[in-house]
Parts: sequence; structure tokens; C-alpha cells
Amino acid sequence: MIQVNLTEKETNLLKLFLDNEQPLPVKQLMLSLNISDKTLRSMVRKINALLGEFGAEIALLRGSGYVLEGGDRPAIQRAAEEAGASEQALAVQVFRLMIDLPGYVTMENIGERFYISKSKLNGVLGNMKEQMKPFGLELKAKPHHGMKIAGEELGKRLAIASLLREQQYLRPGEFQAVEPIVIGEFQARSIRCSDIVLENLIYHIKIMLRRCAIGHVILLERNGGYEDNPDFHLTDAILGGLERELKLTLPASEKMYLYSYLIGQISSIKQDALKDTRVKIEMIIDAFLQKIEQVYDVSLWDDSRLRSGLVFHLEPLIGRLHNDVHLKNPILREIKQQFPFAFNLAVLLAEEIQRIYQKKLIDDDIAYLTMHIGLALERDVQRGKIHFDRIAIVCTTGQGTAELLKFKIEHTFPNAHYVKTFSLFNKEEVLKFAPDIVFSTVPVEIGGIPVEIISPFFTDEDKAKLTVYQKRKEKERLIGRYFSEDLFYGALSAGTKQEAIHKMCSRIAETGITPPDFEELCLIRENLGSTAFGNLIALVHPIELCSAVTKVGVGILKKQIDWAGVPVKVVFVIAQAKSSEARDLLLLIQEIVHDSSLMIRLCEAESFAEFKRILLKDAGR
Repeated sequence: MIQVNLTEKETNLLKLFLDNEQPLPVKQLMLSLNISDKTLRSMVRKINALLGEFGAEIALLRGSGYVLEGGDRPAIQRAAEEAGASEQALAVQVFRLMIDLPGYVTMENIGERFYISKSKLNGVLGNMKEQMKPFGLELKAKPHHGMKIAGEELGKRLAIASLLREQQYLRPGEFQAVEPIVIGEFQARSIRCSDIVLENLIYHIKIMLRRCAIGHVILLERNGGYEDNPDFHLTDAILGGLERELKLTLPASEKMYLYSYLIGQISSIKQDALKDTRVKIEMIIDAFLQKIEQVYDVSLWDDSRLRSGLVFHLEPLIGRLHNDVHLKNPILREIKQQFPFAFNLAVLLAEEIQRIYQKKLIDDDIAYLTMHIGLALERDVQRGKIHFDRIAIVCTTGQGTAELLKFKIEHTFPNAHYVKTFSLFNKEEVLKFAPDIVFSTVPVEIGGIPVEIISPFFTDEDKAKLTVYQKRKEKERLIGRYFSEDLFYGALSAGTKQEAIHKMCSRIAETGITPPDFEELCLIRENLGSTAFGNLIALVHPIELCSAVTKVGVGILKKQIDWAGVPVKVVFVIAQAKSSEARDLLLLIQEIVHDSSLMIRLCEAESFAEFKRILLKDAGR
């Protein structure tokens, strides 16, 4: 069994040898993996050290290249898949290492710990950032010290519970006293619940104990009025039993944390009509999915992960609502910044819950639901990425290489209907073909058709460049379609959010695309929840789609104003018609909201041309 992790390139190199029984030329391998001869030799040495137990090696045949000799190829293939751990799996391992560290850790230390290169570690850390984002966590770097995971303690515990299995986070047998104490107290009170709920509760308590043991205590204010609640007595009994068994004393804030968690789980569990509750939850989700499809033309019906995530969250949430208990969400601000469009959709879900249960959700409740919706939207975008329909290939290295390049491009763009190779001296034929893009191995100009220079082997670097190009072209298209100089307010003077909304809505009304009650509809939406999402921006929009076409008004305030407790300098007013394209527009705006440095530069834009230039700068990062 291979014990050392291979980097992604090392895994790909080994797979090339496994797939080819003939020698592979050195230059072909260098171009294919975009590496130097020295790096290639180093990678071969490392792989050979691992292949010894299989009686195999990668040998260099002079004049021919490298070839894999000997060994059981199927066994090596299985071992290679295990050794070449995915970035997502490695990200979880790195998260486990860093989450409990008291201070900073360097990239060098992490790389040595997991046997991964600095280049692969950068990808792993990027993956880890994405996985931590919904919990309000980020990587904080400090010169000459390294980096650490930063964020609220509640966010860290939620991330641990979500990203790490109990076997990954805890040592074998650690806090084994928790299970019998919890089960005993539940049985003593005749509380019946599913195994999943009980397992989650036990794991959360173990996480709490471990975090407290290493000095990470949660900070929650204790409010009065709970002492007579049976669930509070249950919390007291569980913690009392743990303190006696483990010979420790837990802070009062941890009791409130456990009580807050318990009351949601148990209040839902103890309802007599549990089946009816679940039926209502399914009905609420169906109504929500139907509404966002009608209002925003966003269809998430096929996302089973969204439905299961919402069911998991709604059952305890409704239990808390019955007791008028609202959990403080310490990462509310971060969630609104990361998922502004998703937060708007979650407001519609909150309306459905209120309609059924006559209970109003606060922003903290809505933010918890937002995480599930935001991730579903991102999955939907990944499924619906734009593709080229007609692709021309200009390759000067021979027909064989051209056909290989065509094969790789067809594999990369399976939705392209037409992929055709051309000679460098056949530009007229390329123009007649009318491609969306030209891939060329040499610099060439062909009319006004976009040209991307690539290597004859279409490397990962080429694919990355193409991704940047696609993002920039898509951003240019969206800006050109939805933003205009007529709706740009470069020096908006307003002292309150109401005044800012009035002036921006009046500017849009002059175009004739909105109904007379457009401003009123925007204020109704504003009253449901603030549209100030942090990073100095407010995203004003009506409660329903009512515009003849989709356009975005932009106002750059002369001075920051207070917007429901949040400072705002840039106001976007979205007049939206029903269009799936508008969904992409809102996701673009969401991307803008995330970028703090971009928002700071936008605050200084005095003209539409400057505003557009700032938006397009560094597009595709």
C-alpha cells in the first residue's frame, strides 16, 4: 500500500505510464504536465521509491523515453488512486490540523506533514476556504508567523460537526462517557428520538468538551426565564453528569449553548404530530421552490442536497419557534455578505414558514437557511457554465498533434457541437466556419474572432487561462446588458436610506421600465429585512418582479449613510424582469459584494466609464 500522498501532477504522471505500455518521450511528458526536465526526474524518483513494493519501476530508455516496467498494473492503479488524494479530502485533513492549533502554522510545516508541494497546498487551502466560508471562517495570515483559522467559536464548532466525522476529530474512546449519560437522561424522561438526532447531539457535546478542554469557550449571554423549562432541566442533568464523571467544571455560557441546541432538537421531537410536522416542512419547501421559480426563474427542484439540508434545519427551527426561541447567529454579517442573493431567497422561505406557523423569523434564523440555499445556487451555476458551440483549432505541429489537440478540446468541451482543425494559412476557411473562439498554437489574427494561444498538448495552464477568458467575456456581456450610463448616479446626495431609495427609484422611473408603485414595492421588501449586506453596499429591489426589462441602477453616495446599522456608500437598485439571465446578474453582484478591495475602488467611481473599468479590471480572478 502506498503510504505517501502523491501530488496531483505526480498522480497524473503515474496514470500516464499506467495507460501506456510504450515509452513516453521526455519532451511530451514535460509539455503535457507543464514541468521542467529536472522536475520530471524528481517526480520519477519519488514514484519509483513508492513502486518498489510492487516490483515495478519507471525506467528511462535512451532515445525513447520513460516506460513503466514490471509489477501488477491493476494493483498499482488502485494504490495510485489512494495516494493521489483529492484536494477536497486533503482540505479536510488540513482543516483538522489547523482548527485546534493555538497559534499560527507555516505552509512549510503543513506541506511536510502531508507530503504535498507548495503549489498543491495552495489549491488545497483554496478548497478549504470554500468549505469554511458558510461558517464565517477564514484563513488569517501574519508575516513571519504563518496562518490560522479565524472566526467565531460557534462557527468553528458548526464547521467541525459538518466537515469532520467523529473518528476524524476525536481520539478513539475520547469522551466515551457522553453517550451513556445522554441516553440515560433521555430514557429517564421518556424522550424518544431518531438515532440520527441522538448521534448529532452526542457529537456536538463531545465537540463542546474538546473545545473547552483546549481553552475555546463559547460566549453566549444567559437570559432569564428558562429555569422552569423541562429542557433546561435536561441540560442541567446532562452537564451535571458529565462534570461528575469527567471531574471538570463547565462555564455557564456552555450550558446556554447546549440548551439552545437541545431545545430545537427536542421541542420538535416531542410534538405529538411529528409526522404532520414533517409533512408541513415538505409542503413549505415545495411552496418555496415554486415561488423562487415563479419570481426569479431559478429552478432548484432537482437538488436533493438542498432539500435534505433544509429538512435537517427546519425541524429544529420550527421546534424553537414554538417556544419563541431564536438562536443568535454569530456569522450573520458574513453570511449576508457571502450569499446576498441567497439571503433574498431565504426571505421568501421565511414567509412560507410564517404563513404556516404564524411565527416570524428574524435575520439570524434566515441566515442559517441561507447557507443551504447559497451552496445550492453555486452548484446550479457549476452545472450551467457557459460552453463554446463552435471551436476552431489552428495547429502548426503536424496533423497527428492537431488530432490529439482536437481530442483533448472535445473532451474538455463536450457540449461543443463543432470542433474543427485548420491550417495556419487557411484563415478564410476559419472565417467561413464562424467559430466562437480559435485555439492556436502560434499567435494569429483572424478577423475579430477571439484567439487563445495554447500549447500543442492543451495543458492545465491553458485550461486555467481559458477559464479567465470565459469569466471576463461573461462579465463584459452582463455589464453591457444590464448596466447603463443613464442609470448611473455618480454623486448621490442622501442622508437616509429612504432618501437614497427615493432618488434611485425616481431615476429608474424616468426610463419608463418600472410601474408607478416600484418604490413602494422596494420599501416593502426593505421592511422584511435590511438589504445592506456589508462591504458598504445595499442591494435594493422590489418584493416582486415588475420591470419591463432587467436593469441595474447604481448610486455612489457622496458620504456614507447609516442603513439599519450598517454603513453604506454604494446603492444598487435592481429592476428585474423574469429571466434566468437575471439570475446570473444577481450572482455577479454577489461576487462584487464579496470583494472588499473592489468595493472600496467602486466607492471612488465618479463616472460610468470609470465604474465599468473598475468592474472589468482583474475580471476572471
